[in-house]
Amino acid sequence: MKITKTILLFAAAFMLMTVSCKKSNNKPATVAVSMTFKFNGTAQTTKLLVATYYKSQATVQIAGTNGAQGLSLMIQNPKTGTFDMATDQTLLLSYSSAADFDHTYVASTGKVVITTFSSTNIAGTFSFSGTDGLGDAGAVTEGSFSANLITQ
Repeated sequence: MKITKTILLFAAAFMLMTVSCKKSNNKPATVAVSMTFKFNGTAQTTKLLVATYYKSQATVQIAGTNGAQGLSLMIQNPKTGTFDMATDQTLLLSYSSAADFDHTYVASTGKVVITTFSSTNIAGTFSFSGTDGLGDAGAVTEGSFSANLITQ
């Protein structure tokens, strides 16, 4: 009788544990991380993409790299909407085709459209043109990005 009570008590405790322990799915939403664009007509895809929101400066930086090549978008006071360099002098857009300033194209005209901006994600499109340190012109077109957002 004592063995039966022990087995029943153990079985009841086990059943209670499986019913009372509910797994939580509190993981933040993630997005498919990607950045693609064309530089002077040639398709590019970054292998590493980081989007950081610097809360104290109210600025977001989206940086994608592929080896020595890199693209950076810096937007002040980010929100969903269109940011145009013609009317917003706080945009800083650049593309480096090599790891030096001579081959870094700093935008003189350009636009960024943020379609998603939340505490965890950012996505949108971009295009810009400018010159590098040698005075050569370059154009980034058909750009798009989607990334998880890190807040600092």
